[in-house]
Amino acid sequence: MVHLKYTVNVESVPRRWFEQAVVTLYDLVAETRAKDGRLFLTDGREVPDIRLVRGHHLRAGAVYEVDDDAHVRVEGWDRRSALRVSQRVTDGAVTAEVEGVLRDVERPREAGLRGTLSSSGTNGSNRWASLTRATGTSHIRLDDWWDAAAEEFPGPGSGKVPAVRRPALPSAPLEVRLDHRLGRATVRATPGQLPDGRWAIRVSLTARGRSLLRPFMAVALRLAARALHRHFIRTLDTMAAR
Repeated sequence: MVHLKYTVNVESVPRRWFEQAVVTLYDLVAETRAKDGRLFLTDGREVPDIRLVRGHHLRAGAVYEVDDDAHVRVEGWDRRSALRVSQRVTDGAVTAEVEGVLRDVERPREAGLRGTLSSSGTNGSNRWASLTRATGTSHIRLDDWWDAAAEEFPGPGSGKVPAVRRPALPSAPLEVRLDHRLGRATVRATPGQLPDGRWAIRVSLTARGRSLLRPFMAVALRLAARALHRHFIRTLDTMAAR
């Protein structure tokens, strides 16, 4: 097993701003109209590179073609309950299927993604098919994220303690997991507030082998630990900069 930790500093996102942005985007999409498969904004401009190819606009079962190589399906569209959409993208021999959910547009409480990445040309009868297939999930509890982000982040050796101690979170507000026949990787992230108002996001990565392959994966992960750590830090720094 390999366990990596790193902290990145990023600009904070005010919760009120985020919630207003979600409502604004929802209203913009909800006000579009479909005619002969084409979509139009309220001012009459056509939405480029997307067409309604099946079902009724913004109703469960509606399917849209995006850029000729991706299809987006509406699984649920309820402002007070949840928005659910799924997408299928094929790029050469690789196919990705992803479903996303956002609960409660007015005050988003949680959001998540789950998906599958597979290589074409394999099927259930092929004993090696599982090696070309991976599944992943991500989930963020938005109430817990902003509660954690309001806590002062203690610097190394500072000994600082938040003036108001909230109950500890049961787990990290953001968790991402990738599963493959050979192993599993889990990423967790928790924000904290720096004195200048930015966020310090603590990120951890745990990777381990699965079932009978666990001893072999453990050796491979240990041998690659330094390279993994360098790549882990470089990736997070790049994401934070962007």
